[in-house]
Parts: sequence; structure tokens; C-alpha cells
Amino acid sequence: MEETMTRSTNRPSRRTAAPLLAALAGLAALAMAPRAEAQGWGIRPGQQSFRETIQRVVGMPGDGDLQRRTQALGLNVVNVMWEDTGRFQGSSVGPNISDLTLQVREPLPNGTHRTHLLPVIRHPNFSDRTADVRARDMWIRVGNHREGGQLHPVPLREVLGNLKAYLSDPQSLLGEGDFTAERDTHYLVSAQHVFVPLNATGTAEFNPVLYNYQSSPENPAVLTLLVTRQGMSATIIENGSGDQSYQGWGQQLFHNNAGQRTVFTAERRSAVQARIEAGETSAQDAGALEEGADMMMIIQVPLRHRSPRFQAIGGMVPSAPMAESAAPTRRSRAGGGAGRSDVEQAVIGHGDDLGPFREMGGLRLQRDPRFPVRVTVQLYKATSNGVVSDADLQEVHRQIERIYESGEFVGSLVVPRGDRTRPTEWTRLRRHWLRCRPGMRCR
Repeated sequence: MEETMTRSTNRPSRRTAAPLLAALAGLAALAMAPRAEAQGWGIRPGQQSFRETIQRVVGMPGDGDLQRRTQALGLNVVNVMWEDTGRFQGSSVGPNISDLTLQVREPLPNGTHRTHLLPVIRHPNFSDRTADVRARDMWIRVGNHREGGQLHPVPLREVLGNLKAYLSDPQSLLGEGDFTAERDTHYLVSAQHVFVPLNATGTAEFNPVLYNYQSSPENPAVLTLLVTRQGMSATIIENGSGDQSYQGWGQQLFHNNAGQRTVFTAERRSAVQARIEAGETSAQDAGALEEGADMMMIIQVPLRHRSPRFQAIGGMVPSAPMAESAAPTRRSRAGGGAGRSDVEQAVIGHGDDLGPFREMGGLRLQRDPRFPVRVTVQLYKATSNGVVSDADLQEVHRQIERIYESGEFVGSLVVPRGDRTRPTEWTRLRRHWLRCRPGMRCR
């Protein structure tokens, strides 16, 4: 019997009724300083604080008007994404399922951070529309794992076939390091847009956070490759305490900066361009205005793992921010807000070094060939107020569909139409193998 896991009640999940939006606690009022008009610096009236920007943007999933306009295009606004490599048909659970969030950091006066879930526009979580993209067409950037390494593109299939060559510490992975499978003619691809709170200038720091329901310490069910224009960062998902998010669930994903971990950063493209034109460039600005500077790919590679002796089944209904049929609410001041849209492309970078980057944990890992490799393609947008115009939505829809057009098969593996077998479909392939015994000629 295939193992399944459902959502635990002690963390946000797709099976509990607890709300998923991070609580926004009040901050102490900032002390007023004398206005310095001549120099143009100091406290300047009319400048929206970063905290206010965060409040407006993270409320987008609760903006009823935005939800209605988004759903008219076949999309949803959510803050938790179901990015599964193996889910049962017609179900929210399965033998290899993951919840993904993007968590922006709000600096606090005491030097710590509070995190908030970023809004994402994507196809509905339950039906999970995906595309099967040929493996030969999927390329990623590598070279950041070594000091002074040159960034260059290579096929994803090549990296999976010899992962040790792309690790800062090859000794952290025991065994051969080949994570390919015969089934990998295609990769399972989904696409989405992420909205980051950004004023006209300034930088936001954030981390992807992944919770895999089958993983546990020293027993990962997936390894992840996180790819941006600045390279590829590989790590295993153990749901351990070391890299958990500030909200206490899920594992933070970091950028590998030559063996050091860093958070990710986002900045408005217009701000980057103005800085470059003013001659105030940095090493990170290389390629910042080129195609793909707004893109992140989160790649999940299924692993063989030990199944828990007992796996509870329980839970209620999908929580409000993710529910596919949730009734839209009125637009709130903390949600979509008021004003005009200032949505534009964001540029993804990375922050300062925070310590050693953890890769494979000294474990002997093996690919689980039952499940496909899943590639989540994310495009990042900047907004200061959460206002998304109809023109913005049309552009978001167009860019998402452009990625799906790269697939040879497009549709839902969870609620499929017809009986067509896709190369990434684990359930139907399992049934096919049961019918096709050794020595038989099967289609």
C-alpha cells in the first residue's frame, strides 16, 4: 500500500481550518527626528514605511475583487502552494506532497525579523494544472558553488546525473550522485507569479520555505535545486529545526554563495536600472536587466526514504486563503488597499553571508523513480500597495501560459480529463506496470 500523509494540526496546512496569513503584530512608534530639508535626508513626510507596504501586499489573497478578476482567468491568489510530485487523483494527499511558501522578512527594532507569507497567483491548488516539458529543453545556471566560479547554463539532466560536480562539498553526498531515472523524458512543470512588497527604492529579503510531508531528519523524501540567474543551490528537505522558518514550520531555502548561505533579495527593476545608469553598480548587478532576472526555479527530486510506522489521517477542509471555493471578501485596507497599480518586474539577488550552506548532510541518497522531477517556475513582481490592474493580470496570465506552452502535455494529474497517460503521471504508470507483467508486450 502506498504511504500517505495528511496535514498535522500543529502547523499551517492544506487540511486544517486555521488561517495561513502571518499575524502582523504592532511595532513601537518610531522616534521623531528633526527634519533636514537642506540635505534631503532624515524623516520625509509621505514616505510609506516598509511595514505598511508589507501589510498591504500580504493581504492580497483576502481582496475579494482581485480574487474574482483572477478567477475569471482560471487563476487564484494564494499564499501556500501545493507543489507535489505524487498526489492521488481527486485528493489533496499522496505519497510525496509538499507545501511551498515565500516568506518576506520584516526587520524589527531589536535586530530580529518577523516573516510574512507572500501572495502568489497560480492555477488552483487542488486541480494543479501542470505541463510536461521535455528534459532536453530544461537548462539551469551553475557555477556559484565555488569561489570565483563562472556562471554558465547546463542541462538539468546533466546536473541530476552528476550532482557531486555541482556541490560546494561533494563529500556531503555519499554514493554515486546520479539522480536520473529512465522515466525522465519529461519534467513536471508549474508556473506562478510572486508579489513582493517594494517601495520605489529599497530591497526586500525573503526565503522560499518548503514543507514535505514525508520528510524527517536524516530521512529526506526530496532534495531541492533552487535556481536563479546567480546559480543553483542544492539541499535536502528534512523538516528539521536547524533551518525552520521563523513561523516554526517548513524548511527555509537559501542561496549557495560559494559554500555560504544567504537569503534572497528582490528589488524593483527601475531602481536597479537607475543605480546602474548613475554608475553605482555592484558585482550583483551583472545581468540584472537581462531576461530571467525575475525568475526562480524550485526543483524537487523525489528520494527513497523510510516510511513512518504510523501516519495519522485527519483534518478538516482547506483553509480560507487556499480554498478553491472560498467566498471572496470585501477589499480591506490591509489587503488590496487603495490607489493605482505600480506593479513592475522585480530583480532577484542575494544577501550577505550567514554561515555555511548545508547540502546533502553526509547521507547516502537514492532517487525514487516512482515520481517525476517537479520544476516550479516563479516570476517575481514588485508592488507597494497590492493593487493589481486588469492590464497587470492579463500580463501575469500571458506569462504563465507562455511557460505552459513549452509543454508537450498540459492538464491536471489530480483531476484529469480523459484517459490519456502522461509521462509524468505516477499513479497511472503504477497501474500500467501492475498490468504489464515481465515478458508481456505492453503499450
